[in-house]
Amino acid sequence: MSTVKATNIQEPNSATVNMVLTTSGGVAVGQNLSAAGTLSVTGTTTLTGSLASTLNLVAGTTTVAPLDFASGTNLTTAIAGGVEYDGTVFYGTPIGTQRGVIPGQQFFRLNANFVGTTAATAQNLFGVGVTLSSSTVYAFEIEVGMIKTAGATSHTLSLSFAGAATLNNIFYTVASAFTGTSTTVLLNTSTTLGYVSTAAATVISQAVAAAASASTIIVKGTVSVNVGGTFTPQYTQGSTGAYSTVAGSYINIYPIGASGSNVSVGTWA
Repeated sequence: MSTVKATNIQEPNSATVNMVLTTSGGVAVGQNLSAAGTLSVTGTTTLTGSLASTLNLVAGTTTVAPLDFASGTNLTTAIAGGVEYDGTVFYGTPIGTQRGVIPGQQFFRLNANFVGTTAATAQNLFGVGVTLSSSTVYAFEIEVGMIKTAGATSHTLSLSFAGAATLNNIFYTVASAFTGTSTTVLLNTSTTLGYVSTAAATVISQAVAAAASASTIIVKGTVSVNVGGTFTPQYTQGSTGAYSTVAGSYINIYPIGASGSNVSVGTWA
C-alpha cells in the first residue's frame, strides 16, 4: 500500500498534525495532534498513547452507542484504573491488581401487583422470563412479596426455574417468611431458611392454611448455563385462592464468567 506523507499541517482551528494519508483513504496520525477547537472524526480512529484532555462522547442514537467496547483478551496482570471486556463480562480494577466484575444487570421490577391463578401447576412469578447466553455463569437476586385474600386450603409454596435454557448447575439460598394476614410480613411469622441446588420445584414454606396470607421471599444465587435460552422464575401453590406478586418486587441477573470451571475474578490464590 503506497502512502503520501504530509507533515505539520496547520488547520484553521489551530490544529497541528503530523499525519500519513493512505491510498485506501485512511489517516494515520504520527507524532503530534493538537487542536484548540473541535476535532471531528468519522469512521474508526486508533489512538496509541495517552489522551491528555477530556474525552467528550457524542450522544448515542437508536443504532450507534456512544462508547462500544470490542471483545478482547484481559490483561495478564490487571492495572489500577483499567476497564476490560472479554465478550462476556465487563471488568474494572479499582486498586492494585484487584480486578472485579462490573455488573451488567438485566433488571425487572413490577410497577403493579401481578395477579396469579388458582391453578395447582407452576406459574410465572413476574409474568416474564429473561434470555441468557450459552456457556455463561450468572449471579441473580430476587426479592418478592406475595399476598392472597381468599382460599383456606392448606398448602405450601414451591419455587422453580423453567424456560428454554439448559443448565449445568444452579445454587441459591432462600429466606422466606409467612403470616396469616394479607398485610406486610414483619413479626410473628413462620420462617424458612436454606439452600437449593436444583431448578425443579422445591418447597420454600411451611403449610399455610389461612385464607388471608402474606409472604416475603428473598433469593440469591448463581446459575451456570449450558445452552442459552429463556430463564423464568416460577412458583407453585395448591390454594383455592390466587396469590399476587406485590408491586415493587424485582429480579436482577448478570454474567460473572464463563461456565465449565471455577469463576475466579480478582487476586484469589
